[in-house]
Amino acid sequence: MPHTVYSKTAVGQAEIDARSLGLSARARRLLILIDGRRTLADIAAALGHAGLAPLLAELQAQGCIAAPDQSGIATEAPVTPAPSPAPVAPAAATQQPRPIDAVDPIRIVKAKELMTESAQTFLGLMGRGLISEIEAVSDTTTLKNAIARWNMALRESRKAGPYADEFVQAVKVLTGL
Repeated sequence: MPHTVYSKTAVGQAEIDARSLGLSARARRLLILIDGRRTLADIAAALGHAGLAPLLAELQAQGCIAAPDQSGIATEAPVTPAPSPAPVAPAAATQQPRPIDAVDPIRIVKAKELMTESAQTFLGLMGRGLISEIEAVSDTTTLKNAIARWNMALRESRKAGPYADEFVQAVKVLTGL
């Protein structure tokens, strides 16, 4: 099972965007790291714990990840189409458009959570200043600066160094940066 590779379903991707299923923080982190390429052993090492079975069962029961076939490669599970959203009224003329490179505030919050949790796990007390900086992020510019500092801190850490790229990639997926 450690060499099994799972992939996200459309439901899983929608859960990352909307947080509608009420997943636990650990299950959510696991879902974010599942990408159809990494093995469970790689993901367990990145998360810092090996108890993935209950979390995998939870994600499969919710339809967030595709179950692997006999060869160990994940197959796409049938996905029921999500109900189409209600039509959105045009924005008022007084509302200013967001800059093209602006990140949705909800995505900023999600990225901050992942960055804070990983900094607490891998950096401990040494990451306290960085965590304060991450928590103060409120826009795309400060987010990019915090990601850069967080990335460097993870790379310099003995525990997190090997997984820094994976965490940065997860934040990039969350934010679209």
